[in-house]
Amino acid sequence: MRYFIQFSYFGKAYHGWQNQPNAITVQEVMEKAFSTLLRDNISLVGAGRTDAGVHAQDMFAHFDVEDSLDCSDLANRLNSFLQEDIAIAQIKKVK
Repeated sequence: MRYFIQFSYFGKAYHGWQNQPNAITVQEVMEKAFSTLLRDNISLVGAGRTDAGVHAQDMFAHFDVEDSLDCSDLANRLNSFLQEDIAIAQIKKVK
């Protein structure tokens, strides 16, 4: 099943959205949080990219899992798990 994520972040502490060797990125931090909470190796596919230090108010990504998820519960759990500079607005099942 495919899930759509709408989120925002304050990018000062990150080297952009996309995974990079030897640099902390928003994608890396979010993938670790999703993988930990869902107990699965989760890969996020972003709808765009940002550079180092850049913020995003309305960013989108998706991920695929085999199980059906409670989207509202997962968003709340992620927001509790993630640092305050990344916020999940919503998660929706799309496929």
